[in-house]
Amino acid sequence: MIAVSLVVSATLSVTSLESKPDVHWIGVSAPTNNVVWLSGSNATIARSTDAGETWEYFNPTSESLQFRDIEALDANHAYALSIGENGDSRVYYTSNGGRNWQLRFRAGSNQFLNCIAMANNGEAWVYGDSIEGRWEMVRSTDGRNWLSASNVVDSAPLPDEGGLAASGGCVRFNNNIWAIGTANGSTARLLLKRSFGIRFKAIDTPLPAGPSAGIASVWPLSEKEVIIAGGDLYEPQTQPRLMRYQDGEFIALPEPEFEGALYSLTVRPNGDMLVSNPNGAAYLSSADMTWEQLSDANIWNSACINQRCYLVGKDGFVARISFDK
Repeated sequence: MIAVSLVVSATLSVTSLESKPDVHWIGVSAPTNNVVWLSGSNATIARSTDAGETWEYFNPTSESLQFRDIEALDANHAYALSIGENGDSRVYYTSNGGRNWQLRFRAGSNQFLNCIAMANNGEAWVYGDSIEGRWEMVRSTDGRNWLSASNVVDSAPLPDEGGLAASGGCVRFNNNIWAIGTANGSTARLLLKRSFGIRFKAIDTPLPAGPSAGIASVWPLSEKEVIIAGGDLYEPQTQPRLMRYQDGEFIALPEPEFEGALYSLTVRPNGDMLVSNPNGAAYLSSADMTWEQLSDANIWNSACINQRCYLVGKDGFVARISFDK
């Protein structure tokens, strides 16, 4: 198959990339200009070192796991998170470009992990659904030793409070801030912590809440400014889906044209935003705060590095976005 390029605007173009059509890609990480990692169904991981033109495929395990999130440090080192109960929530690690994988953490039988994020010093947090009135997260200080952590938030979890494992974006480290978005409880909450802090501070948000509703993706800009995205998986018309938390207040941002809870959120250094869900992907220019629809494909996640972004989704969908400098 030949990659097809679609010019969306004078400064932005989208190129479809070939990959395995039988894999539903959910996780994507782009640590350098040309290195891209993907994770998805059928226990499959993919790596490209030429910006998605060609791929290598790996299976860390023979079991039929779903790798919902991947955090790559470079071309050789990456952490992949699988989801599920009965021990299916796991963290795998490779140090040789995916050729070999080590099981670094395996959750208990009733523990469901949603998302993973890494800091550049090796610290990692994995956000999981609460169990019997206690938080169930996993933390590593060095990428080697992983321990369950429950007493890490300044308040107890709400009944059924957990996360949305739609895109791996419910926990993120950025600008020395850890941020987590919760779901499934009576209120969708934003959990914030400085890199050197001890506990997360829980903040109520106006995003839709309840079963299968809440925050799917977070993007901390500072301790006082965070972008959150989500919605209600069962009620596609429910809004707001995209908000800015700033100085203690929540401000609704312009909505993309397609319906449905927003699965992924990526914020570029210039303030532009990229969101996606099974109804497509759209790009927000911070200059005029208007959306451009990029695709109507079933897209679950996005990642950006410098002048490139990547979109991934169902039936092997992968696309590269390029920007004029």
